[in-house]
Amino acid sequence: AQDDYVAFHSAGRSWLKEQTLTELEGQLDARRFVRVHRSYLLNIDRLSKVELYAKDSRVAILTTGVKVPVSRTGYQ
Repeated sequence: AQDDYVAFHSAGRSWLKEQTLTELEGQLDARRFVRVHRSYLLNIDRLSKVELYAKDSRVAILTTGVKVPVSRTGYQ
């Protein structure tokens, strides 16, 4: 999420769409896309692993090596 825009990242490219992350989340298949942070939705097909980042925070590592923050609620 970037203010009132959503940034999509796929195949090394990025796109911006004027939409809130909450609106987008409601349109996606909940079995494949998970809200892991207030600013991030994650396609679980692209998830490699989740690691402990600090004492009480985690980071999702995608198959591309990109790291995405995971909130406590998102981890649950």
